[in-house]
Parts: sequence; structure tokens; C-alpha cells
Amino acid sequence: MGKAEAGSTKWVANKMKSKGLQRLRWWCEPCQKQCRDANGFKCHVQSESHTRNLQIVGEDPKKYINNFSNDFQRDFVNLLRTAHNEKWVPANRFYNEYIRDKEHVHMNATKWSSLTEFTKHLGREGICHVKEDEKDGLMIAWRDTSAAAVTRKREIAELEAAEARSGAGEDKLLKKMAKRAQEEAEAKKAIEAKRAAAQAAIQQPTPPAEGASPTEKSKEDKSSESPVDGEKQGDDNNNVAEEPKVEAAAPVKLSFGLKAKTAPANKAGLGQMKSQSIFKRKKDSATAEQKPVKKVKL
Repeated sequence: MGKAEAGSTKWVANKMKSKGLQRLRWWCEPCQKQCRDANGFKCHVQSESHTRNLQIVGEDPKKYINNFSNDFQRDFVNLLRTAHNEKWVPANRFYNEYIRDKEHVHMNATKWSSLTEFTKHLGREGICHVKEDEKDGLMIAWRDTSAAAVTRKREIAELEAAEARSGAGEDKLLKKMAKRAQEEAEAKKAIEAKRAAAQAAIQQPTPPAEGASPTEKSKEDKSSESPVDGEKQGDDNNNVAEEPKVEAAAPVKLSFGLKAKTAPANKAGLGQMKSQSIFKRKKDSATAEQKPVKKVKL
């Protein structure tokens, strides 16, 4: 059965069936054909077209292997440049991004047997930056080797060097300023200490002269005190005028404008009413007993 023509109904049906990635072991690189199962790959290997393509590749196998290797490296590096540029990315994760395209060149057709070997080859040739990370394994980043990029990197390095030199000068200036401020603070502390010592010496009383008697010391102490107005110092017998006694102040009566209500003269209070009623009752009983009995005339 012949191959379906491009654009035909059968060709469209085959494309729909082969949508997505298929098994790599059922891919034929010389024929650029992907089989869906082992039976289809077996039938393809026994076909005349596959046998003819193998004979062509067998004439100069190194030529085809180098061509496939160059195509694989070119596509791999171009995708790395456009997708991640100079950012670091794990090599295994980026390879999964590369094989999403069904039409990509497979690594089993190249001269590299594994992704690790291919990544190390890129690092040795200076095509990409390669490093090994403990967590993600081999990391890869694109390396820009164009003349414009080299010039730009040189300018950036010169700017960084100039900034470093200016930063060093600023550091020296800051150190000088800090040292000067520290010296000024120390001088200020010394001046304040001297002032405090002078004030303490002024406030401290002068001690009496040596060999002075206790009476003389007491006299000097008394003479230092200021006398009260209207009083005189006593004689040598230490007769000091007694201070006038201050009478105790009378208690202050507070009045808030309230006056006690006075009962009327003819009206007694509750207690008076009771006492008067008791006395009146006794008086009435006494007068009743003493009242003479009127004699009745017969």
C-alpha cells in the first residue's frame, strides 16, 4: 500500500492518530517516520523504502551522523537562547521542553549517547555555561559570544570598577568623619566632667582651721548662719533669744450657707412634747387628788 499524499483524507487521518509524542523506539530517523506500535514498526523496517534509505545512509554513515548532530545542537541552542537566554535552567527540564516538538531531531541519531555527555560537550566547547548543582543536577545557560555582547560586558566591567573606586573613596571619607565625631564627643565629655568637678568644689563647705576649740567651731557655725530680723545674738554663754511661740490656730468652721432651722416659740419639739405631756399628766393626777370635796348641804 502506497504512502498517503499530503493533504489527502488518509494523510489527515494519520496525522490525527499520531497526535502527541510517541515511543522513541518506534521512530525511524533515516525515513523520518513515527510508528504507533511494534507491529507497525516491524512492517516499516521490512518495507522497500526503509531498505533503500538504509542503503543510502550506509554509503557514508559518518556524514549523516554529523549532519544529525549539528541539527540537534543548532535547534537545542536556539531554543535555549530564545526561551531562557542567559538564565540558569536544569538541563533535564530543558530537554523535556525541546522534545515537545514532534519534528525535532532525536538524540539516538546523533553522536552523543546521553544528555549528560551532550551537556558536557557544550561546556567544553564554550557554547553554553554549565555547572553542577546538588539539588537540580547539571545546570545550563546560554552564552552570548557576539561582538556586541563582548563590548557591553567590557563596559559593564569598567562601570563596576569605577563604582568600586568611588565607593572606596566614600568609605575613607566616612571613616574620617566618624573619627572626627568621636574625638569631638570625647572632648565634650572631658569639659562636662571638669564643670561638674568645679560645681562640686563650690558647693562643698570649707573645713575649720586646725587647732580650733569646739567652742570656736560652734561660734563659727552660728556666725555663718544669718540672724533673724529683730533678734540679737547672745553673749558667750550661748544665750540665744527664744523664738516667739505661735499660738495654735483655731479650727476653721466651714459654712456652706446653710442655717439651722429654729422651731417657733409656742411650738415644742418632739422630745419636748413628750416630756410636757408626761409632766402634765402627772400634774393633773396630783391636783385631782388634792382637790377638796364639796360638802353637800342637807
